[in-house]
Amino acid sequence: MIMAARFEPRFLKDRSPAAATEYLRRFRRRHKLSIRRITHRGTKKRSDLEVVAASFGHSMRYAFEHDSAVSFVAGDEKYGQVFNMDQTSIYIDMNPTTTITFRGDRNVDVLQGGPIEEELHAHPLYSKEVFLAVQKKGYCDERVMHIWINEVWRPSVTSSRVLLLDSLKTHKMSSVRTELEDSLSTEVEFIPPGITGLSQPMDVAVMRTFKMHCRSLYVKYHLTHDFCSSAAERRRLITAIVVTAWSQIDPSVIRKGFIKAGLVPVGPREKDGSFRIDAPSKDIDTGDEVDEDEESN
Repeated sequence: MIMAARFEPRFLKDRSPAAATEYLRRFRRRHKLSIRRITHRGTKKRSDLEVVAASFGHSMRYAFEHDSAVSFVAGDEKYGQVFNMDQTSIYIDMNPTTTITFRGDRNVDVLQGGPIEEELHAHPLYSKEVFLAVQKKGYCDERVMHIWINEVWRPSVTSSRVLLLDSLKTHKMSSVRTELEDSLSTEVEFIPPGITGLSQPMDVAVMRTFKMHCRSLYVKYHLTHDFCSSAAERRRLITAIVVTAWSQIDPSVIRKGFIKAGLVPVGPREKDGSFRIDAPSKDIDTGDEVDEDEESN
């Protein structure tokens, strides 16, 4: 519906959302079109990944209690010093998660295109509710990672912390890890490649809901407003949408992500309040570094 309104601004003028949906359904049938959704094929069995995820979760639970930068904190208060940071793609034109193609087509090509830093830094929301950075390909490279460390992470650090990161190549750069560990009392732990959907709290519980909020806000806006006439206007709009969508994420959702990822222990405790966790049988291989585009698939 959004794409139809984009190409034909009057599409929704005299139609209710229900009537517009029915019109598009008939249009697809008449022209033998079908809806296609982006899919990704994994190269490993889920059962194998679950074994790795379980081992990683066990090793992290033990480390948090007995061998990490937060182990000295009594009881479950230490888990208030365990964090996870992740990147996700939010496009300037929040296109639908589906596309249209002729029936029977096996593959569908989707192309998204995309100067600017001064403009973003002049944004009224910049530094108050969101930090904005520019990278030519929209990747989190070494420079952008250091911007995040200095603008977001550094001001919030008040004591020793643990930061969980996926195995993105940028995260494993020595300059990034050195600044976090040596300058900011932050122990960095890497989640093995392939199991972020099972072991990374942001992936497990937050990102899907966050993107749903973004898409819902985008659709609601354009049901009553014309599409932005310039790239600068679209950037301002998507920034406001991201800020609003993130404010709609309840903190309990993030906490549940850590529990669902198997990073927070449950069960019997010792007299000092620590959880009783057996030492892991072996170290977990964090695997190879992952490129930005590979990690996003």
